[in-house]
Amino acid sequence: MLSATILGVGVRGPGLHGWSAASEVLCGRSSCDGASADLPAPENLSARERRRISPTVRLALSVAGEAVRQSALDPAGLPSVFGWPHGDGDIIQKILEELSTAERYVSPMDFHNSVHNVAVGYWTIGSKSHLPCTSITAGIDSFAAALLKALAQLWAEERPILLVVVDAPFPEPLNSVCPVGIEAAVAFVLAPTGTVGGLARLEVIWSDGVSPDLPSLPQLPLYRDLWETNGAVRAFPLLERLAHGEEGTLRLPFGRSGDLVLRTGRC
Repeated sequence: MLSATILGVGVRGPGLHGWSAASEVLCGRSSCDGASADLPAPENLSARERRRISPTVRLALSVAGEAVRQSALDPAGLPSVFGWPHGDGDIIQKILEELSTAERYVSPMDFHNSVHNVAVGYWTIGSKSHLPCTSITAGIDSFAAALLKALAQLWAEERPILLVVVDAPFPEPLNSVCPVGIEAAVAFVLAPTGTVGGLARLEVIWSDGVSPDLPSLPQLPLYRDLWETNGAVRAFPLLERLAHGEEGTLRLPFGRSGDLVLRTGRC
């Protein structure tokens, strides 16, 4: 079993503009209008760097910053794990279109933004963190894989760690092949069990061959319907538990033959 104390949460998506607002929606105290909101410019990046980042990277940096601020920890002192199911779809589509021309001129900026660790790279630049960072892609299982990696690292190093998962739709025609639906991102700051000031306790174990729990998410039908296609939305049943402050168990699918069993409880 791997365990952690959750110190901070960040979330962004249509109608969900930060954890404070999202928790109100998840508890049924307000409604989700489904509207997208402008993301704040990352203040810890230079103007030149801000011009270079894509909207999806900005989304990832936004939730990472929110979770770290909530934890009250120094971002420079946090190792990080980023999950990104497919990479930046807009950039991939643009490069493929460039390669289909006779000239095949790929923009250096597009190539720069096509690498899979671009989001965590900009996070380390902005946070001035020189600690280990990891970028994971596992398709729809990216949240489960990134969570497991973060918890294993937390257990091995016994120091807090930042976990971020982001997903965003491809443009057509790639969207028809790999539908994602919406842009969404979540972030957690995880600390060793027993850390003072946590929002909740989290325990995770591997279970072989047990059917996962389908999410209810009664306040978020849009997100519930995308649970099978959007890697970041896979974290939303956990967000629902945290918003309600509930103790209990939920099963998160991981791969073809197993689940992660997540147990939440009060600190």
